[in-house]
Amino acid sequence: MVRRSRCWPVLSRALVGGFLAVGVAAFPPVLGQTGALAQMAMPKEEVTTKILWPPQGQVVTSNAVPVIPEFSHWTERCDLAGTKVTPGAGHYHAYLDGSLVNMFCGPALVSLQNVKPGKHTLTVIPAENDHAEVESAKASVTVDYEPSHALPWISAGPPGTPRIRILYPRNGATVHGAFPLVVDVSNFLLSCDLYGKARVSNAGHWHVNVDTMTGPMMGMATMLGMSCTNSMVISTAGIPQGRHTFYAFLVDTLHEPLARPVVASVTLTVR
Repeated sequence: MVRRSRCWPVLSRALVGGFLAVGVAAFPPVLGQTGALAQMAMPKEEVTTKILWPPQGQVVTSNAVPVIPEFSHWTERCDLAGTKVTPGAGHYHAYLDGSLVNMFCGPALVSLQNVKPGKHTLTVIPAENDHAEVESAKASVTVDYEPSHALPWISAGPPGTPRIRILYPRNGATVHGAFPLVVDVSNFLLSCDLYGKARVSNAGHWHVNVDTMTGPMMGMATMLGMSCTNSMVISTAGIPQGRHTFYAFLVDTLHEPLARPVVASVTLTVR
């Protein structure tokens, strides 16, 4: 069963600056089939998730916690995020106390910035390229955050009206493979540590969509990734050749577009 309720219609729970390592899981034969046909025949209910680290009840004294999941019947492909669904493949979403932190392939590192000491729940859920989640395969553990030196609390970003503009590539350029998308952001705090935390005024990060911003969460199904710096590596692996428009827009710490959308776009030729 694929459940879409976490990411659409409202994503209130988020690729770090580049893509993480891609893991590959082998598919056993199904009805004598192998390869792509076997993936198509594999019921989503057979996808399973195990959290190898942290163990249940782990005491965390640092200000970030590594999360290492293991999946069965699931191929991790962060480079295909935001594109057409590939049966049996995708990425995973990591949650802290029910709020989406980020999308990952391979190990994750969850910051505990703006998190109070005490018990907290980490959840991992496989998600297809369009970010629909395989709810039946989610796994959770509870940790006890007891910091020796907690991070200073972030309460606000800079004043002013947030803005974003795309510096590179230039409109009309031709791209292929993976390319950097570079932006300039002003009057807004970009923070990796605030992914999935309670809202902070004029703070958050930015998302990139391809071709559309319509539909739930300004076109969440076509979100290629997100960044908390001034650049993001964009994969064209799942994007058909031809002209495409890439949208970069600011979102708050909970991945929701700002009340007054702040968007920039560039049209490129993918080959």
